[in-house]
Amino acid sequence: MPRLRLDLLALAFGLAFGLPIGEQARGADSVKTLKETVSGRIVAMSPLQIDVERSSDGKQGGAEGAPAKAVEEIPVNQIVMVSFDNEPEDLTAAKTQIAGNRFVEALATLERITSDKDNAPRDEIKQDMEFYKALCSARLAVAGMTPIADAGRMMKAFIDGNPKSYHCLEGAETLGNLLVAARQYPLAAEYFARLDKTPWPDYKMRAGIANGRSLFAQDQNDEAMKAFDVVLAIDAGGELADAKRELADAKRELVDAQRVWASLGRASVLAATQKSDEAIRIVEDIILKANPEDEPLQARAYNVLGTAYRQAGRAKEALLAFLHVDLLYPNVLDAHAEALGNLVELWGQMHRAERAQRAKKTLEEQYKESPWAKKGGA
Repeated sequence: MPRLRLDLLALAFGLAFGLPIGEQARGADSVKTLKETVSGRIVAMSPLQIDVERSSDGKQGGAEGAPAKAVEEIPVNQIVMVSFDNEPEDLTAAKTQIAGNRFVEALATLERITSDKDNAPRDEIKQDMEFYKALCSARLAVAGMTPIADAGRMMKAFIDGNPKSYHCLEGAETLGNLLVAARQYPLAAEYFARLDKTPWPDYKMRAGIANGRSLFAQDQNDEAMKAFDVVLAIDAGGELADAKRELADAKRELVDAQRVWASLGRASVLAATQKSDEAIRIVEDIILKANPEDEPLQARAYNVLGTAYRQAGRAKEALLAFLHVDLLYPNVLDAHAEALGNLVELWGQMHRAERAQRAKKTLEEQYKESPWAKKGGA
């Protein structure tokens, strides 16, 4: 799923703050944004912004000599990472693990955090712990590692119980994805609509991409293609023109990233509608230009490429594409399950029964709730 903060979370936590783990913003909250780090005290938050009362030296990375406002209002779509003063070390560690798509480890790390009645964490830290537990559970459930219903209840409980959290929009998108996986498409659309109601082009694009994927999952290919085309037609020029150059460049990267995801969505539809050659051209261009360390994009791009090759009757090329995901991007869990499901059948077609059985065993043991495991392969 294209997502703002989780895409940016691909930066290691320590690098994001420019400081070693455990040394960032001692005695203060820190909010890493697209253009700077703001340190101080978080005094308010909502689904759309965080308000930070700056420390006297709380501005890092801004223009030298620039006057500091008493309270900095930071829009959620500009937030890369938030660190709270005195947050548990295991919470910090879990954020690092989530940045590397290590959701099983992150959930185990979060479960180690114990409550101390004499030194209870502030509400914002409790919210962070609850959200990241729900987020990890959702990632595992979408991949088929755990039941979807349990993860959905956790995320819905977080959204309903914390209506002012800056995590609410990401939570709504995540819950929408769970509902798509559970085939509850109309309800999923209601949660995606929350992103579309924001004032930001990149979030509107994310909503459109999510809806396109939902339509594609329902085999409504024409409608899915229209949804992706609408995303590609969104003009973010006004917002970018109003921003200072440094921030405008960062926002443009976010918008451009959503365009890539929309293009990949179009390629998925093309591959499914017997237009394999065009799909292959689009995906090969995406893979060539994309950051090789962007694991979620690379993994899903190779899966679309493998699907297009299969539709074109090019089994060997398809196998190599899915092997890319199996060998290089196993941490992108839902993509890995899809790749394994295809490999089961492709290895069988090539009379490599041992390899087919190995892929099937991994699929059934690691992703037992996945539809790919339940149907025994592709």
